Amino acid sequence: MRQPNVQQALERARNIIDQEIEALVQLRDSFNESLMHAVTLIQGCTGRLVVTGVGKSGHIGAKLAATFASTGTPSFFLHAAEASHGDLGMVTSQDVVLAISNSGMTKELFPVLDFCAANGTKVISMTANESSRLSRQADIALVLPKVKEVCPNNLAPTSSAIITLAAGHVLAILLMEQRSFEDSDFGKLHPGGRLGLLLSSVRRYTDEFKDKVPTVGPQELLGHVVIRLAEGQRGCVVVIEPDTNRLLGLITEGDLRRAFAPDMFGKTAQEIMTVRPFTVSIDDLMSAAVSLMKERRIANVVVVETDDTVVDVLHSKDLMQRGYM
Repeated sequence: MRQPNVQQALERARNIIDQEIEALVQLRDSFNESLMHAVTLIQGCTGRLVVTGVGKSGHIGAKLAATFASTGTPSFFLHAAEASHGDLGMVTSQDVVLAISNSGMTKELFPVLDFCAANGTKVISMTANESSRLSRQADIALVLPKVKEVCPNNLAPTSSAIITLAAGHVLAILLMEQRSFEDSDFGKLHPGGRLGLLLSSVRRYTDEFKDKVPTVGPQELLGHVVIRLAEGQRGCVVVIEPDTNRLLGLITEGDLRRAFAPDMFGKTAQEIMTVRPFTVSIDDLMSAAVSLMKERRIANVVVVETDDTVVDVLHSKDLMQRGYM
């Protein structure tokens, strides 16, 4: 088999991307008020958003259903070919159906459309054929531009698949913004993996991993500070008000090195501590704590309540071992 010329292949690759970018530009310019009508309909839905399609449209629909579900819009994918064999029972009159077909003439979708019409289920179509049965039967028709496929035969769904996926992403993001869907909401739906860890709360982390915080009073001599630092194995000691547990300062191994002098053991914790150490609230996300430590290049962050009461101290070594960094 003849090997392609590397430079020609790279140039062709860039040309393919340019063509798909042009298709996305056409999609951007095609948006009209129907888009916001669709957002309003889905936002007001008391059931679920049911995404349906077959073939490449089905694959895209399944991905979009997952995106909607993970960003605050309850959703699932219904394979159109399975729908007429009993799966239509998944659809209720409280749902909204998003039916995807580039041609708008996919026969497997017709029983879904008829069922929705008979049961009062609203339908949003996503198709490039405005005069198709799918577009005509839909309550809201999202008409995609007719783009040239990057397939050399202009047959395989490529550019059309890209813009369908992008149009679905636009719907999902607009819905997120309408619902004020925030990081903390995203974290509740993504408890697994590193993303889930970072989007969990500091409170969840301390509930699971909290150990005794190494603390000293402000008048403790440095000899005792060194002992507490070694015992705590956090690379630091938190200086607190003895009666209230409120944060006064932080002493790190670096602070001890900087305080090194013949008379250092005659000094108190208050004399060498960092008075305003970096802190995070118990109600912050772990991503905030990790970002702070990375941006400031620090190994420790103190976790506090709203009244500056010390709850815990985070150490970068622990976070790395537990998959947060």
